[in-house]
Amino acid sequence: MISLTDSEKSIFKKFSNNLGFYFSELLEYPFVKPHWIYISLSHKCTYECKMCGVVKILHGHDLDTSLVKRLLDEIALLNSESVVLFTGGEVFLRKDAFEIINHGVRQGLTIEAVSNGSLIDQALAKKIVESGLSNIAVSLDGAKEATHDLIRQKGAYKKALNALRFLADAKRQKGSGPQISMWVTIMRENVDELFDIIALAKDLGVECLVYHPVIVGQDDMQNTSTDAPFWIRGKDLEILKDQIDKIVKFQSENGLISFLHDPYLWINYFQGNITKSQWKCNPFVFTNIGPDGQMRSCGDSFGNIKELGFNDCLHTSQAQEARKIMKNCSKPCLQTCWAHPDSDSLAKIVSNFVKDIKGSPHKVELLKEALELIEEYEKKIPTG
Repeated sequence: MISLTDSEKSIFKKFSNNLGFYFSELLEYPFVKPHWIYISLSHKCTYECKMCGVVKILHGHDLDTSLVKRLLDEIALLNSESVVLFTGGEVFLRKDAFEIINHGVRQGLTIEAVSNGSLIDQALAKKIVESGLSNIAVSLDGAKEATHDLIRQKGAYKKALNALRFLADAKRQKGSGPQISMWVTIMRENVDELFDIIALAKDLGVECLVYHPVIVGQDDMQNTSTDAPFWIRGKDLEILKDQIDKIVKFQSENGLISFLHDPYLWINYFQGNITKSQWKCNPFVFTNIGPDGQMRSCGDSFGNIKELGFNDCLHTSQAQEARKIMKNCSKPCLQTCWAHPDSDSLAKIVSNFVKDIKGSPHKVELLKEALELIEEYEKKIPTG
């Protein structure tokens, strides 16, 4: 291949990755590794949030430190664009959390973590900022203390706000550190506070605000149901529409909020009428490893990292069957970790690539390389 600039290499890598996800879904084979790899170190938590059921399952299971390190080593050897996100339960309940995070960072992996903020004081915030994490997300489910505490636990609101302040202060003092994010779960209880959360996020030094709709089953998104608790219905949908209008306007003028898909789909989601032309998950984009070592994308597990390597789990017959079920799922969960809209269509992939290389002096050569890569995938398509 010709000698490319770093920018051109990045553009081509993105094109190659999108192509890999497109043909993985089309041919039902993992040509690329998952973009998101969630690792639940433990389901132990400081709270028992009303919309979260993880603390009720897999009691007594914790991933061993050496096993997680071995897993990270294997992921690093895959040389993929994967993002490893540590979740739980509450990640920072683990005494070895930073030992694990630092190991992954040393292997060159992009590591993120999500927390409820209950344990993040000034000292812990400093350690997080210095850890090499690329992103730290803190959950906040209400602009008002009463709302968040109703969902989480009394005192949770103040702890979450303090956690974000401590993180922002530590990052300012260091001059660098992970992106500080806030995750908001959209539900009936906070539907009229969604826009007000933005002002709170700005004041706290949040750099990325992410909204996602409430789900039913923590381990199986195919159970989405309009009869679920916390569901937005009836006149509350009109409130949601008004909130989205204001959120979209703010985002267009100020940024801060990250949308992977059209936020007005939140309305369709709660009405239960999203079509696959509007949103679909790609079964190859996401995988989760539970504290029992079982690997899942959605639904049943398809391998255990205590018995098989990470890559081997992705190639089991159970994995293939799980992905087929996901591909045919008629109940979109609208969770951003399963979506990869940039790879939804070949035309879109090529169009975006052409736009990206418009000013490149190596445009002709890059197009030739791109065409050859597409042709390699097309050769894999069964004929007859």
